[in-house]
Amino acid sequence: MKISALRIAGAIYLVLFVVFMLAPLFFVVLNSFNQAKFSIFPPPGFSVQWYIKLFRIPDFALALKNSLLIALLATLIGLFLGGGASLALVRGRWRREGLLQSLALVPMLLPKIIMGIAIFIAAIRIGLYPSLISLVVAHTVLVLPYVISIVTSNLRQVVRAQEEAAVDLGANPWQTFWLATMPQIRRGVLLAVVIAFVVSFDEFDVSLFLTRGDNMTLPIRMYLYMQELEDPSLAALSTLLIGVSILLVALVPSLGSGSPLGVLLRGRRA
Repeated sequence: MKISALRIAGAIYLVLFVVFMLAPLFFVVLNSFNQAKFSIFPPPGFSVQWYIKLFRIPDFALALKNSLLIALLATLIGLFLGGGASLALVRGRWRREGLLQSLALVPMLLPKIIMGIAIFIAAIRIGLYPSLISLVVAHTVLVLPYVISIVTSNLRQVVRAQEEAAVDLGANPWQTFWLATMPQIRRGVLLAVVIAFVVSFDEFDVSLFLTRGDNMTLPIRMYLYMQELEDPSLAALSTLLIGVSILLVALVPSLGSGSPLGVLLRGRRA
């Protein structure tokens, strides 16, 4: 009886927790189909007019292009630098390994406004303001702690016997990493890629100091649009972004070692 009561209480708590987390998203999605010209709840009617209008706003298209490009470059650079740093931390046999890893996580702990001001001043001094390069550099700094934390955690769980077997069979260091190490940390790397991309794409505070005109990102453009107009166009755009985020989150487990999609990808590489 006690176990059943605890399970029921746990189930109720989880339901309430999910409702608490998803309720704001529900109102955003509902507002995106609002027939009124302003955000009114409850909606007097439903329409898809704001989705149609959304694709007629050229500023959003340019901002989306910039955000995707910046997020992609920051993710790739962050994965390369963060993966190398993680390998150095785990395999380097440092005396103060914990201290070094803590230093790598500093950008995650600093207030974003301080990071924004520091990178803004540095970009002006070296002539990179305003440009996409300054945004890529800033976003790379922001995503590095996430990549290092996730990849380092996965590297600590690697079975070294598989790497030693690969070396005994004549594999060079690159082949050993790709054939013995990478399959064991694949899911962690994919998770790091998704989180880094989402963090960069969603970044607002630091980007606010570095965006002007043609290099404006989507979050900044949405903020400026909200100051100009109060129609549900932003709700429509937010709904689309919510859907993409759900797809990205669902993509990580679908690429696991035992999933059909993961097996298909490995078959293509073979």
